[in-house]
Amino acid sequence: MAVIARRTLLALLFTTSTEDDIRNVLASMATDLSAGNISGFLNLLAKDFPAPDELRQQLVGLTTTYDVNSSVQVQTATGTEEKQSAKVDWYLALRSRTDNAVAQQRREVLTIEFIKRNKRWRVTSISPISFFAQNAI
Repeated sequence: MAVIARRTLLALLFTTSTEDDIRNVLASMATDLSAGNISGFLNLLAKDFPAPDELRQQLVGLTTTYDVNSSVQVQTATGTEEKQSAKVDWYLALRSRTDNAVAQQRREVLTIEFIKRNKRWRVTSISPISFFAQNAI
């Protein structure tokens, strides 16, 4: 009976760990974006992420034009120990660098896919990627 209880506890801890790991990756992305740390944001992408140059251009345009305040909240996360898919509510408050007024607020539910490689979670896709475009509406 004690062995079953330990296995159940370990399974619960592992599940929570995966969800926590995904939340930590997303929190790092949001923090990096708010700090204008595009390299930090992009370092969390998998090597096979589609269109990394397009995303880089969008992030550069966004952070050059605006001071960015970014936050993210996981709505759902599903998957396996090696692959996860999350629906996240991403919020951006964009303050113009020229007049310091809040120019825009964006909020959208994004689908973000993750894969675990070498014990680290990496982002394999973000949809829609256009959310991060400088002039997205």
